[in-house]
Amino acid sequence: MSELYFLESSIFIKQDKIKDAQKSLKKGLNLQPDNINGLFQLGNLYLMEKNFKKSLNIFNEATNIKPTFWQAFNNKGLIFFELNNIPNAIKNFEKAIEIENNAEPLLALAVCIQNENFKESILLAKKALSKDPNYVDNEYRKEQLWGQKIQKETNKLFSSKELKQDIAIAKLLKK
Repeated sequence: MSELYFLESSIFIKQDKIKDAQKSLKKGLNLQPDNINGLFQLGNLYLMEKNFKKSLNIFNEATNIKPTFWQAFNNKGLIFFELNNIPNAIKNFEKAIEIENNAEPLLALAVCIQNENFKESILLAKKALSKDPNYVDNEYRKEQLWGQKIQKETNKLFSSKELKQDIAIAKLLKK
């Protein structure tokens, strides 16, 4: 029965009915409170609304249930970045990378450290773009729920001459 509510929430999301999607997810989670995908989706919906406190609480719940859920650590990092809490953003991106060496937390970490360790930042950005060239695109990152602050700082990083060739290649390879 809970799966019906999760499915219904997906339909509401496609229709941009965020509040209805949240209600469906909550109904599903009342029946199956440890459903990691339902929790993650609910956290994402709160993140889309910039309700960072609720979103963090949901992602914390998800990582307590599944300590290897790298996506929740990654999204916690995105929230902390938007809240100007860069040390916690770094901690969460590093945890996500430790679990899964994925392009998204690699690039996000590169953005976080660009002012303190530019050389390492460039290496991480190159690695991220080679893993998934779609991250070169602002709209793609927006779909991945990257906020305005991290988008602005990513564009700053991408304007460096050290990434010019990698950016050009990623733009050719993106889907």
